[in-house]
Amino acid sequence: MTKKLDIAIIEIPKYRRYAGRNKKLDTWVKFIDKPEEIIMREVEENEGLKEAQELLEQISLDEHEQELAFKRELYEMDKKAIKAAGYYEGLEEGIQQGTKEGIKKGIEQGKIEGEKEKAIKIAKNMYKKGISIETIIECTGLTKEEIEKLK
Repeated sequence: MTKKLDIAIIEIPKYRRYAGRNKKLDTWVKFIDKPEEIIMREVEENEGLKEAQELLEQISLDEHEQELAFKRELYEMDKKAIKAAGYYEGLEEGIQQGTKEGIKKGIEQGKIEGEKEKAIKIAKNMYKKGISIETIIECTGLTKEEIEKLK
């Protein structure tokens, strides 16, 4: 690093709790978080902010950069959707909180899914060998509808 470069790491959600103490920093954080909400007066008062806004506008015109930004946004939305759907939530929550109950819940869910996959694999093999559907149901615990889907 050089003497001319300073790097600051700001966690925007945490910063919002302390906003209002430093007007100049508040303006920069606002620009980083929601550049469309910056007022022209704020840009004119701050030369660095003006340069940053011009660069942002220039980048925004580049189709490749727009596509990358769009893909990043889709990725973040996918992550949120997966979490909202509850995938692996029990296990993750248990590990993060250190609760035995959450870990146990995640392990149980994994066992259930693994047993189901194994039953389907066995049913496929039995069906290929010409074994009756009734026998397959009895041996695997799958429903008639689940077995018929395997055909």
